[in-house]
Amino acid sequence: MTAFMPFPGLLMPKTQRVWLILCACLLAALLPLAAHAQTSNGLDLDRLKASQGSSSGLSALLTGEPTANGDVVNPRTYMVGPGDVLSYQTTGLDYLEKVTIITPENTVVLERFGTLSCNGLTLQQLRDSLAQFVQKRSPNVQFSMSLRRARLVFATLSGNVAYPGTYMVPASMRVSTFLAVTRQPGLLGKSSEPVDQGRSKSRVRTMPEGMRATPPLSAFAVRNIIVRHRTGISTADLPKSLIVGFEHLDPHLREGDEVIVPYDEVDYPIVSVAGAVGNPVSIAYREGDRASVLLSAGGGPTTEADLSSITLVDGNGSLRTTLSVDSSWQLTGEDPLLSAGSTIVVERKVLAGQSSRQGIVELHGEIERIGVQVIVPGVTRLREVIERAGGIKKEGALSLAYVMRPAEGATTINADRQASLRRFLYSNLTLEDTVRYFLDQQFRFPFVSCDFNKAFADSNSLDNIRLQNGDIIAVPRIPDRIYVYGQVTQPGFVGYMSGRTLEWYVDRAGGYASGAKPGRAMVIRGKSKVSVVDEEAIVEAGDEVYVPRKPDVPAGTELQMYAIIAGILATIVAVAGTVISILR
Repeated sequence: MTAFMPFPGLLMPKTQRVWLILCACLLAALLPLAAHAQTSNGLDLDRLKASQGSSSGLSALLTGEPTANGDVVNPRTYMVGPGDVLSYQTTGLDYLEKVTIITPENTVVLERFGTLSCNGLTLQQLRDSLAQFVQKRSPNVQFSMSLRRARLVFATLSGNVAYPGTYMVPASMRVSTFLAVTRQPGLLGKSSEPVDQGRSKSRVRTMPEGMRATPPLSAFAVRNIIVRHRTGISTADLPKSLIVGFEHLDPHLREGDEVIVPYDEVDYPIVSVAGAVGNPVSIAYREGDRASVLLSAGGGPTTEADLSSITLVDGNGSLRTTLSVDSSWQLTGEDPLLSAGSTIVVERKVLAGQSSRQGIVELHGEIERIGVQVIVPGVTRLREVIERAGGIKKEGALSLAYVMRPAEGATTINADRQASLRRFLYSNLTLEDTVRYFLDQQFRFPFVSCDFNKAFADSNSLDNIRLQNGDIIAVPRIPDRIYVYGQVTQPGFVGYMSGRTLEWYVDRAGGYASGAKPGRAMVIRGKSKVSVVDEEAIVEAGDEVYVPRKPDVPAGTELQMYAIIAGILATIVAVAGTVISILR
């Protein structure tokens, strides 16, 4: 049997036992004070453990699979919503970073402080509201907050786009980025999360060959994109949003947004930036636009840009204003107003001993990117410029396209008339040619002689002309009707049919009227306005068909003509009778 051993403290001397009891009592008295001190200094073990748990959650958030942000968030325009992950610090309590998520009720919960509504608040407004919320309860606490991860939202794309539909994107994505990535749906899964093409080959979408290149937004669309929110509508103006202070014109997306890309209006004014810029472009003109809008749309200067030679040309080409910019592409002087048709030209640096070899041409009509293109005068050819601008639309009529080269220097009507008289004075024309000659001189059009069909069929053709500074290239739309007028029963428009003759169109217009002179019916060519008198002439798109009346001849003149004809016949009969008599 084991012998009983007494507690060692009982074997201590009496003096030591007294001291041990006093120490135990003192320790028991100090424990509540220590617990209170720990609580007041924020060193509570339970709280520290919770904070460590928050830190673990933050680490998991930061080391997890990343999601594309879409863009840098502007706290003044980013609208917070359910699912946004926020991080915050409260100095004075502890210095650990904590994570909270905005609830589905659109509220945010802060440890120790409570709940605050986020409805209708931007990130900056929420940050300010939380700081005030915390300081009301703890005046000595400093609060800071930041967005750690943007939520995912559903946004719908519609209008004049290649791939309409609903997409799941981060709320940090702006309208401009949304439009860019949805041009290539392989980068963004429709109604799904962003596609990680590097990890799963089976998830990569293979696009048909003809659908890989989606045309960019038109000059009209980039400034008139409609964003329909659940509460209100806003308009995105992408070029202007690049200017400091106008970032809100390229808004971040929200839950349920619908981005609508408009179809082009038939006619709208444009302004352009060309030359040594990263993005030579034409955009729709809005009243009140200034030069800074065009400079921002140009994307900044290239390395060969001459920043001391930037010129704003007004829509009429008569007023030129020199613009001053610094190395960061910001205007340092006046920011002048634009007019419809204005162009900013950024010259290229001229090397020593060389002359400037830069010019501009204007493109109008059925060309993918209308506006201004930079050329080397006398070197750049017609086909090259049009291909650089995206080519001719399927609605474009090559047979009606033309290049116009405005004459240098304006002249008056009297000056033109005097010049015509001088030319007529030394010509071999007869007086009967006077009226038509003056008409031809009066209506001389400054066209460059070329055939677009031949130019595009053969790049080495002489019709693929070399362009000059100031040339204007115009490609009209293919007409769907032919105008038939003059002495026809039912004058008016007749639907165009390829390969039909003049007679066919006259029949479609009801046939010849009683006063018509069929032998004088003519086709008036759409481009040159030259008349072709031939019943079998093929009518082309843009042509007109004109049937003149019989010539109006005075009665006396008509009798004289009949008398002359009768005299001629009598003379022929007399001569014939004389010849027969001699032969007998």
